[in-house]
Amino acid sequence: MRQIAQLSLPAFEVLWEDLRAGSVPYPFDVSQHGETLDERARIKAAVHADLERRNLARRGRPEPDLEDALNLLARPELRVIALCMPDLNQQKVVRASVVARGGYAVLFTQEDTTFTLNLVQPNEIAASLANAMPPGRPGPGKLVTVPAQAFEAPQRQEGFRQAVRSTDNDDVRIAKQMLTGPAIGNGHFIVQIGQGRTKRDFPPVTWIDTNQGRYSNVETRSGWFTISPADNMGLARHLGQVLAMTSER
Repeated sequence: MRQIAQLSLPAFEVLWEDLRAGSVPYPFDVSQHGETLDERARIKAAVHADLERRNLARRGRPEPDLEDALNLLARPELRVIALCMPDLNQQKVVRASVVARGGYAVLFTQEDTTFTLNLVQPNEIAASLANAMPPGRPGPGKLVTVPAQAFEAPQRQEGFRQAVRSTDNDDVRIAKQMLTGPAIGNGHFIVQIGQGRTKRDFPPVTWIDTNQGRYSNVETRSGWFTISPADNMGLARHLGQVLAMTSER
């Protein structure tokens, strides 16, 4: 992994506007800086001067590596999104995305007041995104695959409340034990290919952090979910399995 640039939020926002790239894609959260035209002009001038001092821009244009990375973020073939709230009682959100086209892939991370852009190898996509997330330890339990209906609310039939599954098997009981909260943090990965009407979404990888540890959840086939204790390496494995689906289309 090689760093392309580290940008302040104003620098990222100014460059994005200069490229006329449209809306900043999810999961990133970037607001326009400067409330008046004069203030906006001062911010843009300061951003461009700073980028030139840091050899990230020349004559008002970003350096090729930086410009290529930003254009890739706007129009990738593959977009893998990561968002994590490490502590649900706080406002901190970790946002990241790997975008790729062919053998060219870039990891974008937004944390606090900075954007970091890193060039990554295609076989590093899952690991780089997982490593961009806060660490977590696997909770007790084991990997189980259970039907989605095992977690549906009881249904009312003929005046009585009747569970969809009146008796849980061992895997369902283990899954429910692992997912018993309260959750203190959570996150997700989303894999997309294509743009616009041709865009296709793949099964998300989600996780929760509890006082017992971290648990991941991914739909492995229609109506069935695999739930397991997971650390960041475990999240990377699950994400890698979803990424493998993109080559099967």
